[in-house]
Amino acid sequence: MHAQVTLFVVHSAGCLYYLIADRYPHPEKTWIGDVIPNFRQVSVWIRYITSVYWSITTMTTVGYGDLHARNTVEMIFNIFYMLFNLGLTAYLIGNMTNLVVEGTHRTMEFVSTALLGARYWPQPVAISCYMYAK
Repeated sequence: MHAQVTLFVVHSAGCLYYLIADRYPHPEKTWIGDVIPNFRQVSVWIRYITSVYWSITTMTTVGYGDLHARNTVEMIFNIFYMLFNLGLTAYLIGNMTNLVVEGTHRTMEFVSTALLGARYWPQPVAISCYMYAK
């Protein structure tokens, strides 16, 4: 589920960022026009991969610096994308932490329940369970 959300965000942001550059009145003053001067004549896959590359490097906060905003509209989009990524990362890490904590809680609850019933078990089984839980 987390990977699907991340891939959706990467794809959507890359496509929106490309759309901003494509609709900008001066293509040479855009993030993609800076590295691929005639980007509209290049294959769709090259443009898509370049956009997704930008999205992933921004999302992971690597930011190599090879693709960067060249105009105010792109800068504003970058600001909101980075803020959104902060929230998304916090949400995903919180969910993963909750899964680990909940799993540990259930394990401890199971072990304590098993040890309470151990007085009715045969002695070798009860000792083995106690030694395992310890």
